[in-house]
Amino acid sequence: MVQAGQHADELQELIEFLSDKRAPVRTHAAELVEGLTGSPEGMSTLSNRADTLLPPLLRLIADTTEASRPALTALVNLAQEPGVQSALLALHAPARAMDYLRENACAHPGLLISLLANLTASEEGSEALLQLGQSSVEGLHTATLLKLFLQPVVGSEDTYEHVATILPNVTRLAAGRQLLLQPGRGLLTALSSQLRSKSELRRRGSARAIKNCFFAAEEDGTLEDILAEEAALTTMLDVISGGEAEGEADGEAREALSEALLCLVRVPTARKVLWRLDAPKLIGKGYELEEHRGVCAAMEAIAEFFLEDGFGEEGGKEGPVEDGPAGFVMPEPGFLPPGVAQGLSPSARRHSSGETSLPSNPHRLAHIEEIE
Repeated sequence: MVQAGQHADELQELIEFLSDKRAPVRTHAAELVEGLTGSPEGMSTLSNRADTLLPPLLRLIADTTEASRPALTALVNLAQEPGVQSALLALHAPARAMDYLRENACAHPGLLISLLANLTASEEGSEALLQLGQSSVEGLHTATLLKLFLQPVVGSEDTYEHVATILPNVTRLAAGRQLLLQPGRGLLTALSSQLRSKSELRRRGSARAIKNCFFAAEEDGTLEDILAEEAALTTMLDVISGGEAEGEADGEAREALSEALLCLVRVPTARKVLWRLDAPKLIGKGYELEEHRGVCAAMEAIAEFFLEDGFGEEGGKEGPVEDGPAGFVMPEPGFLPPGVAQGLSPSARRHSSGETSLPSNPHRLAHIEEIE
């Protein structure tokens, strides 16, 4: 009991040193706290003292001495704990972090972004960053982060890379999705440019945010805004179709994009736009060499919807495809139009005959054999 009490007194003394007038003392105390966050036991001990520990750590973010970096690093680590997240939100940490970013009051903006990424892992944290209920400034923080994220990366350090973690978090909420899809701002097209970034984090975060936006487009009333940004849709289709660039080689990003398009293709008006963008042909091209099971599954499901545009339940000829390109007429049964034949799933092929089959995909066949 004496030993436990002694440790408690030492921790309290350490916390008090974070506010010491002497800069070297503050720095050393912050470094000790940072070190404690490196172990589960240390995290637990510090989390239990969050009420007295967090305020001085937050103040040190803008400290002009060397104490800023270890204090901020400790906050980033502690913010992974649900209890500490709640305590930080009660102290308005997202707003304070954004103020420091806007005012250039912190020498470590990348760490501030990492702190926001951890805080927005909870729905309450995302709501706080989106400033929901603050009508005059609602969405301002997120818009600022988007602007920083979309700026060209200068030098070797990608300071705002972790905004790619924040975007999928905030787009779980309707307000976040609607902010990204504001009419006339072209933010979706700008975000799609990150799908070919050299940064895996940027590619995957952007793809997941786009997927979130597409998933609830009808419910959010943003479908028309998405369809208006054809440049973004074209980029997505190019990435899915495969190639040598970074984005095309990223299976997780392609899976998120394929699932995003699957959300769109269910809607007839969206399917009409995708036909015009040559989606069946591009998806079929990607399917030929696709190795990722999740991407293959999404492509096959997408192909089912394109097939329905051309054949009824009996597989009979129906004339012009209303949602297809102007002047396009379905051929006789047994011959599918270029592009659709390349995008068909095995179950969809029951509507056709002859040589109308999915492109040879040895990777996909190997997967099927493993399952069997």
